[in-house]
Amino acid sequence: MEGLKLNSFRILCACILAATIFSPRVSAAERELHLLRESNDLLVRVKGEDDEDWLIDASGDLTNWAEVAGFGTILSNPTNAPVRSVGALTERPLFYRARRTLGLYDTNLLRTIHLTFTNANWEELLTIGRTNGVNTPALLTLDNGAIITNVGARYKGNTSFQIGGAKKSVNLEIDFGDPEARLMGYSTVNLNNAAGDETLMREVVYFNAMAQYVPCPQVAMAKLIINGANWGVYSLVEQANGDLIRKYFRNYDGDRWRTPNFDRSDFSYHGSTTNDYSRYYDLRSTTSSNAWDRLLNAITILNRSREPTNIFRDKIETVFAVDSWLWFLAIENVFGDEDSYVIKGSDFSFYYEIESGRIHPIQHDGNEAFTAGEVSLSPTLTMVRPLLSKLLALPELLNRYLAHMRTVLAEDFHPSILTPKIDYYDRLGIAEIAIDPKKNFTMSDYTNEVRTLKTWITNRYDFLSNYFALLPPAPTIVAVHAPTNRPGPAEAPIITAEVQAQGTNGIDSVWLYWRDKTYGVFSRAQMFDDGTHGDGAVDDGVYGGATTNFPAGHKIHYYVEARSAGTNKSAAFSPPRAEVETYSYRVGLVSAPSTPVVINELMASNASTIADPQGEFDDWIELRNVTDNEVDMSGRHLSDEPNNPTKWRFPDGTKIPAHGYLIIWADEDGRDTPGLHASFKLSAEGEAIFLTDTDENHNAVLDSVDYDVQATDQSFGRVKANPEEFVSMEPTPGGENE
Repeated sequence: MEGLKLNSFRILCACILAATIFSPRVSAAERELHLLRESNDLLVRVKGEDDEDWLIDASGDLTNWAEVAGFGTILSNPTNAPVRSVGALTERPLFYRARRTLGLYDTNLLRTIHLTFTNANWEELLTIGRTNGVNTPALLTLDNGAIITNVGARYKGNTSFQIGGAKKSVNLEIDFGDPEARLMGYSTVNLNNAAGDETLMREVVYFNAMAQYVPCPQVAMAKLIINGANWGVYSLVEQANGDLIRKYFRNYDGDRWRTPNFDRSDFSYHGSTTNDYSRYYDLRSTTSSNAWDRLLNAITILNRSREPTNIFRDKIETVFAVDSWLWFLAIENVFGDEDSYVIKGSDFSFYYEIESGRIHPIQHDGNEAFTAGEVSLSPTLTMVRPLLSKLLALPELLNRYLAHMRTVLAEDFHPSILTPKIDYYDRLGIAEIAIDPKKNFTMSDYTNEVRTLKTWITNRYDFLSNYFALLPPAPTIVAVHAPTNRPGPAEAPIITAEVQAQGTNGIDSVWLYWRDKTYGVFSRAQMFDDGTHGDGAVDDGVYGGATTNFPAGHKIHYYVEARSAGTNKSAAFSPPRAEVETYSYRVGLVSAPSTPVVINELMASNASTIADPQGEFDDWIELRNVTDNEVDMSGRHLSDEPNNPTKWRFPDGTKIPAHGYLIIWADEDGRDTPGLHASFKLSAEGEAIFLTDTDENHNAVLDSVDYDVQATDQSFGRVKANPEEFVSMEPTPGGENE
């Protein structure tokens, strides 16, 4: 049964027949479903990765499956997985499978969280902790079997704390007692009381739509039990901290900010010194002493630049991730989020990305979305918010913003899409909401508010669908075609797009955007329908444009924009979610005509042979200079991935003497000193290693080696200085490897 699939997750199956276990364990991808018998009970456990949990399904015919009623989920673990009964053994044949959930914030689940406090006055302590930040320790138990001791708890919120009645929002610091502790991978989680939202689902619906476009916390529904007493249904919300930043950005070493609930925390200009901004912005984390200077620089460019439109357009892109902000502003507007940049100019977060030097939006508060008074909120409302007034004043960016809004209306904010989701969350939570002793509304209020939410969505959709700025049709991008052949590092490949005009409007222009990283500003160039870009025909609706040449192995991300020749120049993008989603192609590898350095020897399983300068027995790679001259390795690279040949760069000044050797420790400790430590490890199961040239030389492959399964403490090396001659060799203590 191994190899069955469901929802892209491997299914693990085991068979029970006539109360006898025939297949007690079936493995798949190092995860195993164990069936155990205890008296007349059948028990299950899942051996696998930490922080994963599983649903258990049963079937009598391997065709019709049903989730085991009342079972919930069960946590996996490689060595100490919890065990739980799936019911009594039966005489009829039964099959079981484990189906992995989507994690802690799986919106298909209503989780149950138990908190146990030993302090008799815990409510008083949590209230005090809301203002002074002091935690009260608690034992946390999750319904899947996870148990974490000494979790830090305190109440949270401002308005929600005042109007939420007996049910207060709770912040849980999972790593309070143990810095390494995590709840299914998360160091901090929030239980929000959804004050003012008698459906208890506005935040879930809103955030799960926004998270597809901009950095945003995950949200699910959960039931809270405190010291054995039911405290009702909450929104289980991810903390907007480093855990969230890591999911969306290359690292979390940038500046993470939050704006207090204070008007004009909207990047308005308040003065020329950083002291003028301390009341408006809360710096939550940084690794730099320049965070305030970076913020002031961005605010100054946004508000004080006086360049012509085209120059300002490019200049603002260097300090703000413009497209990400346009998505952010469009979604806040569409969903009528009153607690937002658009309406309040505050109560949002943002992140300064070190790699690009740009500020990105981060959402963290969504309990005031679908606000009744905002059902007719203008899509082009600018008020006095600098990002709105400055960005939407540029016709190109206004049309990009409106295109994003049309995409959200088509993909997410549509009654036919949101109504089934609301009905699903209703079915998921209504039984627990009915017995929620802490809710400050009746079930009649709940039913009416669910109906009101659906009506609001329909009315808002109708208003936006008929709003004049969203009506002019944009061109249709029928298809986008990647380069016909995998380009080499010296080539500027051609991208083509099939574009059709809509209505009586023609095509004003078609644009190609590209970059060779997952971050930073896209380059752009106009595409033309003139037969010069490989399609061989003129005026056939096929537009062509070239990117530029990039080093070998680089992944190039690109997308296309088409602008209408109508008065409004309405825009369309392909993919529609650009720049969130893009197309891509990979630049091929090329071999250098000759090489002064070869991969001479390696060890992929070093248990006791050679220790690195830190005294650790790590994997290693030995290079050999085969020339009569010293070789400078500065800017060259080592990698174990052909699609990422620049994975680890040799530090400047790294040299190998004539006919000399150099050891690199493959231990993922790239910042360790002394010694050279690569950012990857070697696989003892076998893989390929690449030595590539500098970026200036297109990362041409200087040498490479493929090796098979390696024995512990046995090296794989070259007998002669000939790139083709490799053998496995026993290490020679005291020899040239040392």
